Amino acid sequence: MLARKKKPEPVLNWHPNFRVVDSLPDIKQVRTGFIVNFIAITFALVALGWMLVTEVEIHKVNTDIDHYSAQVDALKPANSKDLASSAKFVNTSKPLQFAAKFFSEKLSPLDIWSSLLDARPDDILFDTVDIQSIELDLGANKKARTQRIVISGTLTSNNLLSLNDFVNKIQAGPVFKARITGDLKDRRIETKGDQAAGIFTFIVTLTLKPPV
Repeated sequence: MLARKKKPEPVLNWHPNFRVVDSLPDIKQVRTGFIVNFIAITFALVALGWMLVTEVEIHKVNTDIDHYSAQVDALKPANSKDLASSAKFVNTSKPLQFAAKFFSEKLSPLDIWSSLLDARPDDILFDTVDIQSIELDLGANKKARTQRIVISGTLTSNNLLSLNDFVNKIQAGPVFKARITGDLKDRRIETKGDQAAGIFTFIVTLTLKPPV
């Protein structure tokens, strides 16, 4: 049998190590692991705080929603009753609204008669006074309701200026002043008669401006 090969003996350093390790300075790089851990912990705490605040706000909002929903449910019967009363009032008041609008567009017959009598001279006699409700075409597909006054009568003198003065007084009176423009199309005077006999019949037509 072959003899076993002998293990080589360890080679020692060629000189002994006289260093005292504990007294040597620490020349390793500055350790930064604790900084990373601190930042990570800080972010985690901030995230946890934000989550808690958010949960508190959500809980508060849900509580408010439940509170107001309960109030709405409690007020629903009264609200339904009020809506029904309001709808009934609107339907009932429609005729009154129409009447108010109708009369607001028109001059009172009594006011018209009073104004005509105040302006009438002694040589004018009334035959008829017709108060008509008409609809004016304002153009651009717009229409407006107003009144037209047609006065027919007799002039017992041959002074036609008296008739013009009569119409001017009507226009200047408080009843018609704001409702007559004086435009020829809104004021028309027609006469017919015998100047020698000194008797004329006339027709005065006054178209009022629509109320503003």
